Amino acid sequence: MSKTDKKYKLTPYLSKQKIDALCKDLAEQINEDYKDFVVKGPEDHTSPQLIAICILKGSLFFIADILRHIKIPFIVDFVKLSSYGKGMKSSGTITILQDISTDIYGKHVIIFDEIVDSGRTLSFYIERLRSAEPKSIKVCTLIDKKICRSPESKIDADYVGINAGEEFLVGYGLDHAEQYRNLAEIYQLKEI
Repeated sequence: MSKTDKKYKLTPYLSKQKIDALCKDLAEQINEDYKDFVVKGPEDHTSPQLIAICILKGSLFFIADILRHIKIPFIVDFVKLSSYGKGMKSSGTITILQDISTDIYGKHVIIFDEIVDSGRTLSFYIERLRSAEPKSIKVCTLIDKKICRSPESKIDADYVGINAGEEFLVGYGLDHAEQYRNLAEIYQLKEI
C-alpha cells in the first residue's frame, strides 16, 4: 500500500470553544506578566518592547487568536522552520526556511508555537535567538507534549494551554503532510 492509499480517522480532541478559552487564558497570563508595558495612549506604540514570533505555518491561527487579547504594544514577526517533512514523526533535521527580520536586541521575546513535542526545533531556534541578546525569551504553546521531549531538549514552555500525550493531532494549524490545517477544531489523527 502506498502512502497515498493510507486512510485516516479523525477523532475530536479540542473544540473551537475550548481553544478560544485557552487562547484568552494564555493572553491574560501574558498581559499580567508584561503589565508594566501597558500603554496610556497611541503615541506609546512607537517603541514596543515585546516581540511576538510566530513559528510558521502551524502557529498562524494560534497567534492570530491570542494576540487579539494582548493589551500591550508588540511587534509580530515570523519564522519558518521545518523538521517534519511529510511524516508523522520529526526527521530530527531542522531547517530555517525563513528567519525573522526584527532586531530583538534588548527586547522581550515570546515565541508562539501551536504545539511543543520533542522540543528539538525550539531548542535549536532559541539558541539562535540568544545570540541576538534579547532581554528575555519565553515560549507560549497551545499544546505541550512533555512526554515526547527528547533528552537533549532544554525546553520548558512558559505559557501552556494544555498538556497532551503522544497522540498525533491535526487541525487549527496542525497538519499532516500539509493537510487538515484549515480545520477549526483539533482532532487526533489515526491511521486505519
